[in-house]
Amino acid sequence: LLDGTEVWTTGTDPLSADTDGDDLDDGEEVSTYGTDANVADTDGDDLLDGEEVALGTDPNVADTDADGLDDGLEVNATGTDPTQADSDDDGLDDNAEVNRTGTDPNDADSDDDDLTDGYEVESSLTDPNSQDTDGDGLGDADELSEYRTDPNSSDTDGDGLDDGAEVTPWGSDPTRADSDGDGLDDGVEVNSTHTDPTDADMDDDGLSDKD
Repeated sequence: LLDGTEVWTTGTDPLSADTDGDDLDDGEEVSTYGTDANVADTDGDDLLDGEEVALGTDPNVADTDADGLDDGLEVNATGTDPTQADSDDDGLDDNAEVNRTGTDPNDADSDDDDLTDGYEVESSLTDPNSQDTDGDGLGDADELSEYRTDPNSSDTDGDGLDDGAEVTPWGSDPTRADSDGDGLDDGVEVNSTHTDPTDADMDDDGLSDKD
């Protein structure tokens, strides 16, 4: 910048190449980046203009990726990528993870249950911070993919036995209230008649346990 330009137009210091000390020369700020050569942090996001240029963020926009978190917060606090709205690519933007779901915006599967946080929040409606949302002893992913049970209901078939107990130790069907078809719900067999919920005629007398 010409000294006259600095004095009469930009208001910068003609005796200093970097008036605001942001690691960008005044000429770069005015001619290249369009930043304020008198203000070290033009967009007020707690990153110096020079830092933003080095990081690839926009020094004129406080929230480069428009995820609801200022660039400075992402760099200095959450450790997320200020140029990507969804740093871990799990279907939830960084702001939602930090301020709404309490999940880790840098880990696509915060609870390590083999379901992405976004899938848990938007599709299965399970808790992305708990591997076993309904506390039945079966992981959310196992309930959905292996057992076809409801990860939000501890007793999917309403028979009085938790899904986990049906799988182990009883070996009964957690999606069928009366696994052996003897007319007694599995929970009744285990808790009341003390019969085997997987054996319709436990004493082999030719009559079902109910009879």
